[in-house]
Amino acid sequence: MTAFGGNIMKYFLLATAFLTSALCDGQSRNFSFKLGDEYELPRKTEDLAFFGNEKDGIVNLSLKKEELNITRFNPKSLGKTMEQVIDLDVTKNFNSEIVTDFNSNSYYWIHSDWDKSSEKEMLFYDKIDIVKGKITDANHKMLETSKLAGTVTNGRGLYSFKLVGKYKFDYDAERKKLLVSYRLNPEERNDKKNYDKIGLHVFDENLNKLWGGEFRMPYTEAIMDNSDFSVDSKGNAYMLVKVYDSDSRKEKDKETGKPAYHFEVFKFTADSKDIIRTPLSLDDYYIHETTLIENAQHDMVIACTYSKKSKGNGTDGIFLAIVGADGKITKFRNGYYEFPKSELEKFQSVGKQRKMENNENYEIPNLKVRDVIIDPDGSIFISCEVYYYEYVWNKYGGYYIYYYEDIYGSRIDATGKFEWLRKIPKRQKGESGRGTMGFKLINDATGYYFLYLDNLKNMNLGEDEAPKYHVDGFGGQVMVSKIDLDGKVTKELLFDTREEDIMIFPADFYRINGNQFIGRARIKKKLFQPILITSK
Repeated sequence: MTAFGGNIMKYFLLATAFLTSALCDGQSRNFSFKLGDEYELPRKTEDLAFFGNEKDGIVNLSLKKEELNITRFNPKSLGKTMEQVIDLDVTKNFNSEIVTDFNSNSYYWIHSDWDKSSEKEMLFYDKIDIVKGKITDANHKMLETSKLAGTVTNGRGLYSFKLVGKYKFDYDAERKKLLVSYRLNPEERNDKKNYDKIGLHVFDENLNKLWGGEFRMPYTEAIMDNSDFSVDSKGNAYMLVKVYDSDSRKEKDKETGKPAYHFEVFKFTADSKDIIRTPLSLDDYYIHETTLIENAQHDMVIACTYSKKSKGNGTDGIFLAIVGADGKITKFRNGYYEFPKSELEKFQSVGKQRKMENNENYEIPNLKVRDVIIDPDGSIFISCEVYYYEYVWNKYGGYYIYYYEDIYGSRIDATGKFEWLRKIPKRQKGESGRGTMGFKLINDATGYYFLYLDNLKNMNLGEDEAPKYHVDGFGGQVMVSKIDLDGKVTKELLFDTREEDIMIFPADFYRINGNQFIGRARIKKKLFQPILITSK
């Protein structure tokens, strides 16, 4: 075992001793964890995905120039069982998109390419056999189109650039349909003259194409913003769009004092080239974050954060609406669910609490929607996180600092009753993007589990205390906070690592069955170790 492996094993033993001691003290501990074999990614490797399930195994995919590296682990022992390198025939415009699965039964690596000579964009999939650790169906073409819009980034080689982020991927509630959407390169450079063309293609769980088409938008690019995409179990595609009253893109109408925009839902079907458009009434409130997702009854749920103010980035609460099978949009019961100030005031300094009490119009600043979960009984759970960044100047120029702070979870039952809002305090900051910050949410029939790194001083935080910072890149304590269905919050320390060379990335963990998180520790720059966390 390497020195780095010895370090993480040392912290594993310390954490085990801590948990054992807690059990002897009579405290309830609901989680256990296991560490797997170390493995190293080749230099200059792009880490693509870490995925799998409890039956077939766990696989790490990484890409190095024209080589696809596959590392496989036993799902129970986390022992390394296989390493394989597959030679790829790729061009300089080749780009990895996502690794997708359909209920952990079929896994596909989706990648794209751009043929400059023919000016054709192409999307392909490779089917992955997890058990054998190999590709069984390579370069299967999913679609082909003309030049797409995207984000410019560095390509391969000096002074080389390429477009990425061309495609968006969305699933239905049962994860049996995949919607691939994209935006064609604008025909007009002037936003006031250009009408976007959007491509929408729907595939089944075997990535057989059900239908697809390209649609000219009814508004110019200056007036319309694409807010979200979704697909339902029948294969119908949806867009939630924000439409301004004019190309000046004002948020507030000076004469009426009301929002100078509205939202619409566009519906696209296999048997029609026409867009079915339905407006969404917002009353006098201002919508910020937007999500469009299918529920168990196969209606589309619109979930948004809203504010009573036209300026600023504050949030008063959650707005919910339903797009029925008939295409009509109705508010979900009460529609607007305002956050209770009593919960917002928790885990703040005494001085900050007093200011909030005296501010009748207090709103949570910088709140971002992270998850919208539709429970089987029709209840809706929404998790949000305070996220922002700032630019700091120094004598060398300056740099960004990123902040990932308090978590808020709210639940509205199927009858429309606002059951509760709960706040999970945390403070995270760093200079390299998300890194070890953020959180992972996993839910089951008993409640909602949040996995994140925190400062040990926040373990038993009083409601009149503000949390201390966890700084990205400097170890951290792996925490799980749970909100049960009744709104009770509990917190557990899984393990404590303050070693700078050991990095845990909670937001990259995922569930491989009903009660397990799978993720990795980075022990060195390219040296990793699987971690399996099990709820009891």
